[in-house]
Amino acid sequence: MGVVGVVLQVVMDRLHPHHVDPNQSAAVFREYAHSENWTAVHLGQFIGTLLIVVALVALARALSRQPGVAGALAVVGGVTAVIVGAVFAVQMAVDGVALKAAIDSWMGAVSPGDRSSSFHVAESVRWTEKGLSGFFQIVNGVTLFSLGLSIAVSRSFPKWLGGVGIAAGVGFVAGGVSTAHTGFSAAAGTFLMPATLLLAFFLLGVFTSMWRRASTR
Repeated sequence: MGVVGVVLQVVMDRLHPHHVDPNQSAAVFREYAHSENWTAVHLGQFIGTLLIVVALVALARALSRQPGVAGALAVVGGVTAVIVGAVFAVQMAVDGVALKAAIDSWMGAVSPGDRSSSFHVAESVRWTEKGLSGFFQIVNGVTLFSLGLSIAVSRSFPKWLGGVGIAAGVGFVAGGVSTAHTGFSAAAGTFLMPATLLLAFFLLGVFTSMWRRASTR
């Protein structure tokens, strides 16, 4: 399920308009204004993330049955995974609905005064999206770090898989902090791209380990 969510996110990312610098608001708004599948893409992104969150919560539930530190870390990961879904839902509402409405209002404004005020409204919505994205990545990173550390200190899964989760978590936290400071910048992308690949590898590894364990019973 989680792997399907990652694949869906990749597909939606390819459909999302991204030919201009995402921090150049005027150019970005013009590009977004001509998108014909804006809402559908963001619904797809939300569904993809929801599948990932469900997979992480299921993993946290399985790991939480362990005694001691491993179980406690899994509980933390389960709680933060739910927060990940909640924050991303708000982000998609802002990005997929509110931002598009603000951009359309700016594009439809006639007088210079109306265009200026509409642009500033759209810019405010855009920065709200960037802020939500930063916090989403940070909480996502905390979730992966907690679950990865839970695996690393237990015997439920291969310990190297825990290392992958920890590395992905660190990457997402670093990318989230960078996004909060610099927006959708290349600097943030240098952390988030490898972290996303590690997330996919982590989920695939967890699924494979669970499948092998079930097939041997």
